[in-house]
Amino acid sequence: MPYRSGGPPAWLDEIDLSVTTAHVRMGTRALAPAQWLQPDHLAQSETALRRRLLREQRDHVFACNPSAQEPAEEASALVTGWMDEHAHGSTPFSAAHPLERAAAGVQEDLCLMVHHHGAWHLEGAVLCFPSMWVLSEKIGRPTTLVHAPVPHYADELSARVDTFFDRLTPAKPVWRRNFSLWPTNALWAPCHRLESAAELDSWWVRSERQTLRRLPRSGAILFTIRVQMTPLSTLERRPDRARDLAAWLSAPIGESRRRELGALAVPLLEWLTQVGRDLSD
Repeated sequence: MPYRSGGPPAWLDEIDLSVTTAHVRMGTRALAPAQWLQPDHLAQSETALRRRLLREQRDHVFACNPSAQEPAEEASALVTGWMDEHAHGSTPFSAAHPLERAAAGVQEDLCLMVHHHGAWHLEGAVLCFPSMWVLSEKIGRPTTLVHAPVPHYADELSARVDTFFDRLTPAKPVWRRNFSLWPTNALWAPCHRLESAAELDSWWVRSERQTLRRLPRSGAILFTIRVQMTPLSTLERRPDRARDLAAWLSAPIGESRRRELGALAVPLLEWLTQVGRDLSD
């Protein structure tokens, strides 16, 4: 993937690295309609990969239960209309399902949450760029089970997420951003575990810009996920963010990231701390 090395991306400033005693948090913010999707210079290459996956790996990247058929049609019309208005449309993609046709023209994965049997369930998705999860293992499951592998999710966030979904309205979409540290810049990464690279200079900051909006007709929730990456070494030109990340990783909220990094956690913290010192030197 042709990631540019022209400087630290602006989205680094959108990552919330404030230190709290929590292990997980939602961190949602109000979303301006014109900023819903964010096509950029990688649109051509990323949508080409997405279309290839839909053709060659469809059973792995697409699923839609009957309960999500109406929401899928509504979501497709919404995405297509937004692209026509804000991004001069997209190249048509031949597919039988409306959710596939919509997702093939954007850089975001599209997931549909439908409420039934007292809970929100993942009932449809085009998931081409997952961050170590497999669609077939999540489709049809309630949010609590979808997020079961996330440490502390059940006791700290599950009830709040369900309540938030219940209260979300079509007029007030929201967005949030998370991040992780990866030894690869592969976009399609459905594996459960990544082999750690030995050297820090081969690692990447991987971030998901996520949006949530209630669909007015069906009442389902459309959840979009845009994956963006930059080399870890980019932080050398953002010592303020390196300092913030070091503090975040050292706090309780960074526990799961430290565990993922394993033996690399200590040298990474040392490197971030040194880079952060450059801010005051």
